Amino acid sequence: MVLTKLFQSIGIPITARNFMVDYCDSYGNHFHKPMQTITPPECLKDGIEIVTRIRTELRQQGFTVCGISEALGDFEMDELENIFNGSDYGKYPMRVLYIDVEMAKKEAHP
Repeated sequence: MVLTKLFQSIGIPITARNFMVDYCDSYGNHFHKPMQTITPPECLKDGIEIVTRIRTELRQQGFTVCGISEALGDFEMDELENIFNGSDYGKYPMRVLYIDVEMAKKEAHP
């Protein structure tokens, strides 16, 4: 990723992290979008801080986060779009960082 290389070239150790965020509005309409964050090394072990920030940001916009997945690797945003929304889905390692269990139960048994 270009930003990762830029920060590393000036001696700042950061990592870009790639997420797919699934969320819904108060009417039950579901959305998802890829997101990227620039993360310092101390935030790499777990995603608690990142999950909290994403959930807070979307809550302030009136949305509820249903789930957050992370694609592991170094991707540009257009590549990330294709991983989550196109033909590259499932070709890269991913991990789930957050699932709203109550929301998942509602979806499974409407």
